[in-house]
Amino acid sequence: MADEILLISEDRVKETVDVSDNVAGKYILTSIREAQEIYFKRIIGTELLTKCKELVAAGVIRNPDNAAYKALIDESQLYLAYMTAVQLHHKVAYKIANAGIVKTPDDKVINATDDERDRQQQYYQSMADACAYELQGWILERYRQYPELTENKCHEIKANLYSAATCGLWLGGARGRRVRG
Repeated sequence: MADEILLISEDRVKETVDVSDNVAGKYILTSIREAQEIYFKRIIGTELLTKCKELVAAGVIRNPDNAAYKALIDESQLYLAYMTAVQLHHKVAYKIANAGIVKTPDDKVINATDDERDRQQQYYQSMADACAYELQGWILERYRQYPELTENKCHEIKANLYSAATCGLWLGGARGRRVRG
């Protein structure tokens, strides 16, 4: 994907979440792509993400006219880094090979247990959730600067601010109501 535009770099992820320098770039880049194109897109919407990527691709993101978009990208760096770390965990622990899904332990290191990996992933997820909450509030304060943010997307962001944490349980809301008729 030579023309792919990523809003955070591999180096920035490594600096932010203390990822080892020897982690293969293909795992980090795949994780960045998932963090950006799945999770970040849910926060800002397809149109706003597309606009940011177009400005970066054209090399005009630093122009004064695009300051709001540059600020959005800068503000999203922590979220993207932590969400990348969430996605990265299983990629480095397990590999898909001809023999199936395999673990690749090294003689000189001790692999973390599944429970330890899960706890670390939950830590990164909780950090990403906190960053998402802050980012969504930041966006709503400045929504008028982004014509790509529709009223519907702003409503989605506001609704998500009531339940920004990620967990396996539905914690309430409209889904718990009975619909008559």
